[in-house]
Amino acid sequence: MTVEAPIIQNTQRPERIDIGDGLVMRWSTIKDANNIADCMAHAFKWSGIFATVAEDEEPAPNAWVKAGIKRLMRGNSAVMTEYDYAVVENTLAKDGQNPIVAGISLHGVPGFYGEKVSMLYGKPEAVCSNPEYRNKGLIRRLFHELIHPASDARGDVIQIIPGIPHFYRQFGYEYAIGLRNSRSIDDLNTKLPSLLSKDAITPSALAAEPFTLRVPTLADVPYLCKLSTREAQKSQAQVGLEYRESYWRYTIHDAIETQESSFDAGRLTRIIVDAKTGKDCGLVMGASAPRLGLFIFTLEEGYLYREALYPVLRQFVLAGEEPSAWEVKQAAEKKSKEDKEDDKAAKNDDKDGPAPKDGQTHATTTTDSTAPTSAEKPPAPKPLRLILDPDHPITKLLESKSTADEHKNIRLFTRIPSYANFIIKVAPSLEHRLAQSCLAGITATLQFDFYRKVVGSAGKGLEVIIKDGQIVSARDDFVPPTPEELMLAARERKALAKAEGRPDTKPTVFKYQFAPLTFTRLLVGDLSVDEMIYFYTETSVGGGDDAKLLLETLFPKTKEQFQCDLFWW
Repeated sequence: MTVEAPIIQNTQRPERIDIGDGLVMRWSTIKDANNIADCMAHAFKWSGIFATVAEDEEPAPNAWVKAGIKRLMRGNSAVMTEYDYAVVENTLAKDGQNPIVAGISLHGVPGFYGEKVSMLYGKPEAVCSNPEYRNKGLIRRLFHELIHPASDARGDVIQIIPGIPHFYRQFGYEYAIGLRNSRSIDDLNTKLPSLLSKDAITPSALAAEPFTLRVPTLADVPYLCKLSTREAQKSQAQVGLEYRESYWRYTIHDAIETQESSFDAGRLTRIIVDAKTGKDCGLVMGASAPRLGLFIFTLEEGYLYREALYPVLRQFVLAGEEPSAWEVKQAAEKKSKEDKEDDKAAKNDDKDGPAPKDGQTHATTTTDSTAPTSAEKPPAPKPLRLILDPDHPITKLLESKSTADEHKNIRLFTRIPSYANFIIKVAPSLEHRLAQSCLAGITATLQFDFYRKVVGSAGKGLEVIIKDGQIVSARDDFVPPTPEELMLAARERKALAKAEGRPDTKPTVFKYQFAPLTFTRLLVGDLSVDEMIYFYTETSVGGGDDAKLLLETLFPKTKEQFQCDLFWW
């Protein structure tokens, strides 16, 4: 599998478009970071993302979202640089007003399609607009004049967006890629009583665990890449994002080094160690804040998940309760400041001793010996979300202890601007599927009629030519021939055969019809051919007995949904 390297935007793009009323569309620089973060935080204050607000209170700007945007704009992100935010600037903004009134970031994330293709997914993200500037077409213009041209120009054959229901359809997106459903354990102490029991978390008990966890370093990046492949994760997904060196370098080091607040939450990554041999034998990764989540749990061959489950999960949960690197740093700085103040006060001591600090007296304080200490009772852990393959051993082992989360059937908005370019890009996986099927070596022409060209499509049709099981061409400018044109073509073919003194051989041509943009759902394995026919009346399959079988072979419905760390900002 050929691995594509992300295209890094190292300078500000030149586009600057005056759209009237003092508004200018352009690309960002590092100087815009705080203003973009403030715009996003205000735009998402009503969203309820990671925040609960009383129904009669106005929420504050969303601190989690603000921290995430500042992290994206820091210049060291694994998915974008400080030059990858398309914004609308109000050049007439007064002092104290935020000049950024709308924006969309463009991420580039490595992913896969099938077993043979590695490619880059374009991912517009963090879409926002100032409430006073909504319903003015700003987001539409940012998509059509900056985001999509930039994504298409760098070779992204597919773009994905999570987000506002229905909204992105108007920009040429179709609900197509389904997200993996998560499961939750709402109360670890109740559902897994032995996990964090008093006896289980004593220092001696933790020291005796058969598996221990250690914090990875940059030297471990190759090992992290090895254990986070689709195969290592026991994932059956046919589409998804990949964990590459850039992801691990950023999440275990760069993002931690530049963390700015407690809301600036990172990923919780630990390497699993065989306590008996001291050998690294696995990987566990998830989110520690604002919710504890488990995304990867991988063991080397020869180790059993049922034996590792409790020791690893116990230490992972405890690690999630530890202060972040930023909080440790803040505590150290606070202590250092207090120590300096104490030293200064000591030098000024008089015969009566040091002066008491504000709010203190010279009275001796006592400790209530009956109050439980942290060593005597387990911490109150957060609920745990499991975001693993449905058939992953850990999912199966915890199935009776967990419940499926409510939001099922969630799909990503998906844009494939050119079906022809996409098919040529993923041809190695399509050809591999053909070679493994009863249609190996087939020669056929596939003609698709999409009825009309719409926003988000490159044409009203598609033609794909397969010769001896290999995809030799694909084009978006195909227009279904009229009955008269078909008649004339047949006459010409027969006349040529007669002139050459050979039998007339009618070529194998399969004909399909799909409503505009709906073919995307078949391409990414979201629906089967039968489901497409059932859900969309416009869908038809014709041209021979193998027409439907060929589509089912090329584009099988996937059992497992999109694999990704989707919201890593």
